[in-house]
Amino acid sequence: MKENLFSIIKFFWENKEATIKQISKATDLDKSTISRYLKNLKDTGIIQTVGSLKQGPKGGRKTQIQSFNYNIFNILGLEIEQNGINCVVTNLKGDPIDNFRIKEKINKSNLVKMIQKIIEEKKDSNICACGISLPGIINSKEGIIVYSKALGIENFKLVSELSKVNDIPFLIDNDSNVGAAYYNLKLKGSAKNILYVYISIPYDIHDFVGVGIGIIISNHLYHGSNNCSGEYEFKLRLIEKNNGYVNDYYDFLNTHLEDEIFYEIKTFLSKLAGEIGLLVGIIDPDTVIFDGGIKFLPEIAIKFLVEETRNNLFLSKQRNINFITEKKNEPVTAVGAAINFITKIFENKQYLAKIFKRQINNGALEIK
Repeated sequence: MKENLFSIIKFFWENKEATIKQISKATDLDKSTISRYLKNLKDTGIIQTVGSLKQGPKGGRKTQIQSFNYNIFNILGLEIEQNGINCVVTNLKGDPIDNFRIKEKINKSNLVKMIQKIIEEKKDSNICACGISLPGIINSKEGIIVYSKALGIENFKLVSELSKVNDIPFLIDNDSNVGAAYYNLKLKGSAKNILYVYISIPYDIHDFVGVGIGIIISNHLYHGSNNCSGEYEFKLRLIEKNNGYVNDYYDFLNTHLEDEIFYEIKTFLSKLAGEIGLLVGIIDPDTVIFDGGIKFLPEIAIKFLVEETRNNLFLSKQRNINFITEKKNEPVTAVGAAINFITKIFENKQYLAKIFKRQINNGALEIK
C-alpha cells in the first residue's frame, strides 16, 4: 500500500472527520494528491461525505467534510479463559456491536475448534479479523502461546493452526496487554503512558493471586525486548490463614460485611500496594488502572489500595498520576483484544492491506 494512501486513511481513522485542507496540513500532501485518493476511498466505501462547510462571503464551491466509515468492517474480539470464552464484535472504532459468552472448559485439544466454531457462527457479521486475548506468556509477533498455566498449553503455534482453516488474519496477546490496549484507545488524548494492572483473584481465596501488567509508552503497547514485559511473579494470597471462611471468592464477598472483608484482606492490599508502587515509581506513568477481580472488593478496600500505592511511591509529591479502578460492565479484555488488532491495522500498512484485501484484489486500492 502506498505511503500517502496509508497516511490519509490513518489520519481519518484517528480524527473521524476532516476537509482536504486539514488533511493537507497534517500530512504535508498537496491537495490534488489528496483529492485523487479521496475519490478512490469514497468509491470503496472507506470514506464518506458527511456534510459541508458554510460558504464564505465570496460564495464559491462548498468545502466538503469527509468521514471515516468505521462500520465498513467488523472485528471479532475473544477473551480466552480457563472456563469459557468472552466474545465481542466491534466496529473499526472499537465500539461493541454484539457480545456473548461460551461456557466450556478450554484447553489445547479444543481451543482451535472453539474459535473456529465462533467464527462460523458469526460469518454474517462482516468480520475481517480476529483479536484474541489469552492468559500466560504470549509471543504476539510469532502467534505462539509460549506458556499458559491456566490453559495447560506450552509452545503452541495458535495463529498458524487457525490460519489453516480461516482466511482472516489473527493477532494474539496476553490479557494484560489487551487490557492496556483498550485504555490506550479509550483514554487517547488524556493519557499517554499507562500502567494497567490486572489482578486475577482465584476462585479459592487461599490460592495465590495472579498479577499481570500491561505497559503503554507514548501511546504504544510495549512488549519488551524478549516479548516478556508485564510478566510478574506475585506470590501472595488474598487471605494467608484459613480462618474458617468459605473458599469461593464471590461467596466470601457475599456472605460477610464490608468492614470484616477489609480487615481480613488489609495485609494483602498493603503488600500489593508496595509491589505496584515500586513498578509505578520505575515506569512513571501518567495513569494507573486497576482491573480484574479486585474491582468487586468493597469501596473501602479499593480506596485503601490506591492510597497505599501512592504512599509507596518515591517522590510521590512530584508525580501527577491518575489512578482508575475499572468498574465497567463492558467486557474490557475481549473488547481490548479487538482494539489491539484495530490499533495494529492503523499503525502498520501491511496489516491495513490485509484488512482491505477485497478492495485491493479488485484493483480499487493501489498497494505498490
